[in-house]
Amino acid sequence: MEQGAAVRVFAAMLKALYERAGAPTLSALVRQGRLQQPPVVLSTSSLSNWLAGRSVPSRQPVVQFLVVGLARQARQAGRAGAPAGWARLWEAAVEERRQRRGGRPGRRGAGTPEEQVPVRGRFVAELRDEEAFGEWEVHRPVDVTAAVPGVLPLYVRRAHDEVLRSVVGQAGGGASRMVVLVGESSSGKARACWEAVAELPAGWRLWHPLDPSPAQALANALAEGIAGHTAIWLNELQWYVGEQAGACAGQVAVGLRALLQDSTRGPVLVLGTVWPEFWNVLTAPAGPGRSSGDAQTRALLEGTGVYVPTAFEAQELQDARTVGGHDVRLADALAHTVDGRIAQYLAGAPALLERYRMAPPAARAVIRAAMDANRLGGAALVGRDFLQAAAEGYLGDDDYDALGEQWLEEALAYTQQPSKGVRGLLSRVRARQSSDGGDRWRLSDYMDHIGRVERRYAAPPASFWRAAREYLPEPHLVRAVGQAAEARWRDAEAVGLYQRALDLGDVKAGQELVSLWQERQRAEEARRVQEQTALAGDGEVLEELLEQMLEQEHYQQAEQLVREAAGRGHPTAQLHLARALVLDGKAEDAERWYAEVAQCSDPDILRAYADDLRERGDLDGARAALRAAGDRRAMGELAALAEGTVEVEQAAREAFAAGEATPLKTLAEQAEAEGRAADAARLYGDAIEVFERRRRQREEGMDFINFEAGPRSLLDYVNPAVLPMPPGETWALRQLVALLDATQGAAAGDDALGEVTRAGNAWALERLLRRLRRLRERNQEQEAQALLDREVGQGTPWALWVQAYRAVHDEQVTDDVRRTLLERAAQARVGQAVKLLMERAEQAGRAGEADQWALHAAARGYTTPLWELVRSREEGGQWEEAEQLAWRAPAGQRSWALRRLARERTGEHATALLRHACDEALAWAPGLLAERLEAAGEFAQAEQFARTAADAGDRQALEELAVQRKDDDPDRQWLALLANGLTAEGTPAAPW
Repeated sequence: MEQGAAVRVFAAMLKALYERAGAPTLSALVRQGRLQQPPVVLSTSSLSNWLAGRSVPSRQPVVQFLVVGLARQARQAGRAGAPAGWARLWEAAVEERRQRRGGRPGRRGAGTPEEQVPVRGRFVAELRDEEAFGEWEVHRPVDVTAAVPGVLPLYVRRAHDEVLRSVVGQAGGGASRMVVLVGESSSGKARACWEAVAELPAGWRLWHPLDPSPAQALANALAEGIAGHTAIWLNELQWYVGEQAGACAGQVAVGLRALLQDSTRGPVLVLGTVWPEFWNVLTAPAGPGRSSGDAQTRALLEGTGVYVPTAFEAQELQDARTVGGHDVRLADALAHTVDGRIAQYLAGAPALLERYRMAPPAARAVIRAAMDANRLGGAALVGRDFLQAAAEGYLGDDDYDALGEQWLEEALAYTQQPSKGVRGLLSRVRARQSSDGGDRWRLSDYMDHIGRVERRYAAPPASFWRAAREYLPEPHLVRAVGQAAEARWRDAEAVGLYQRALDLGDVKAGQELVSLWQERQRAEEARRVQEQTALAGDGEVLEELLEQMLEQEHYQQAEQLVREAAGRGHPTAQLHLARALVLDGKAEDAERWYAEVAQCSDPDILRAYADDLRERGDLDGARAALRAAGDRRAMGELAALAEGTVEVEQAAREAFAAGEATPLKTLAEQAEAEGRAADAARLYGDAIEVFERRRRQREEGMDFINFEAGPRSLLDYVNPAVLPMPPGETWALRQLVALLDATQGAAAGDDALGEVTRAGNAWALERLLRRLRRLRERNQEQEAQALLDREVGQGTPWALWVQAYRAVHDEQVTDDVRRTLLERAAQARVGQAVKLLMERAEQAGRAGEADQWALHAAARGYTTPLWELVRSREEGGQWEEAEQLAWRAPAGQRSWALRRLARERTGEHATALLRHACDEALAWAPGLLAERLEAAGEFAQAEQFARTAADAGDRQALEELAVQRKDDDPDRQWLALLANGLTAEGTPAAPW
């Protein structure tokens, strides 16, 4: 292909697809990109260059968004989508550009070597209950006048405690584990963890990372190493991973995954607690319109969640009554609650709420400012200056005029006063001598919860945005407040906040700000912010700027930018500069910059550096760079450089441990092809051991075992009925069994299958039972039944489910026996057993029992039965019953179930549900209601709810309304709104 042809072919494909999609405006594509999660950052100039073939998109998420999105629009218009080979066209174009430029590094990452393993925390055996309220953040119980058996109320074990203690027991037995309790405020999460860690064996320590910040403390420790037999206490998990954790979040997620998977550095136990709304964000898969944690965080948290119900269940209440005879605090809680919220009462929630309701105006203003800082920016700690500046806008004119000289001190004194022995609405956190700032204040956990409910539809006043811009010290918090402002269509406020965060070094804020300026076609401002963002360390923006400059032949400007960024220590720029110097023949200067590159911790940069070293023939240097990178791709490339039998195998094992399977697989297949069966079996066995360990880690943390995930039926091999099983097949296991069958006979393959079957591998079980079925066909079916009987006796979940399933479909078995067997499988955490119990109860007219089974499963993260029951009642015309069940869903699933139900309904049933959801402060409800009301011709109400939605952080409904009404707009209010957004008070903003 002639030079430049690949770029032209890709551009032609993209241009044709763009035209088939109806040629949407470039600004519309930019806007659509920003709505993705995570956002796809585009500019109109880049889009124009790509369509004209002047440049090529260099990042895979960008081209994926463009091609898939345009193809979808084209198909909706009845035209052809993207050609089947579009990805290869793009890759060829990118490679062609790379070769013309001498190569470019990829995206940034993180990686840090382990150097030493200091001991942290305190021995669990030395901890006393009196200490639970301080560093460990267990809620202090309400005071009573009568004598009590201890500082903590007597503990009532609940369903989630059994799962938690099982995980703690596994850690105590030598396996590194992580578990996260997910529940609403004051539901007993921290207390459950406190009780569970007390059961760790002697020698274990408990450590709570806090200083200088939670995420930074944990990131530092992971870099240095964490000693075995350490339990890591992560109360409020969102301060350690995810957006609210700041710049260290990715490092923490990667480090914890590596720590938990490394059998040479354990055992460790990671204990986390988190609210359902934060858990949903951290674990949600990426997708349009949804918030999500990054991939590393999702992988870390997979299978670790244990749901803590908000209220005690019936048996738990009975247990509490028994224990309450020995502890007056429990008895008091039982006497004053009617909904089972025992833990909340003990934590002093009613007393705190009463004190908030009775607060004087100044104190209430301070509390609301702290609430908004936490709910909109994740600022758990705020300073005195922030509270003073922000509170002003929360006061009416008369209240503001009545303030005394010492109003702030009096307000803070009121908020800090304990109530019934429980900490106040705000708690002062004293600044340490080594700290640069002064004292700060923390909103109580329960008041944070109240603020997120009561202020869901309240947009903060202008004083709040101004105070956040001036007084929040952490850049990621300022950026988060800026994102909250933009989500509420307060774009002018967002610009100031993003700029402040960028000035403090937050490159993500720069990306957001560039998009805002580009939306308004303010090229000069966008270019200025791009340059500032690149110089602040954003390699991707630097690459985009350099591409634009080189396309425009602004070589001197590009060189100046690279040199300035390199001088500030940015490895992307340093690598660019080193390569340019090599091309200019300035090898000595290039080596100086390469030496800087070698010190960075970015795996992608280090891999690109290794490519350069390899091209120059420095294989030892390339190996050193790849080892320093340490990620999956680097270890795979390192294996390709290995020489000698021992080194090759060692490198393949290291790559496999890092997640790159190809080298080890190739070695094993090569050994098998050469007739070295023993070597091949050993290598396959090593791979199986790793695969099985990972599978067990995933499945042990699951609240319910799902037997609906696989393509084949377990009972196909013991019974004609259909029962799908979860997969456990890996290439290593499949090829080992085939090798043993061929070289040692079927018995050897059976032994290998039996070993992993006993460890719970479903694919191995399926294969083994397939062989046993063949024996049964030869009148040797007793082996199959013997296997099932043995596993039933040991309480193995799959065997209990098989037994129950067979009983349900056996007409000779009584209903009582069927129910007993199903309940036994349900107790073994088999989700399908719970689902079948629910269905049988519903069919028998026992609606209350069906509800309990569905809610029981949903509370433990298995939502299929709940939704199927809701939908079944909805389709049967039981509108009220379906809606009531959705409202009873656990906190983590309630909003999702109601939203799904509202979207499927039409007419008055939908409107009534949406109005109820608005009354209950569900954030998505006003926007959806506005859409339905506009379609029904209720224009005034539609605007009212659209504005409410914007104040709650969902601007889409109001934007769509403005677009629809701008053509009939004599006062030009809608046009002004589209051009400039809203003021803090909710009126159209002036041009800015």
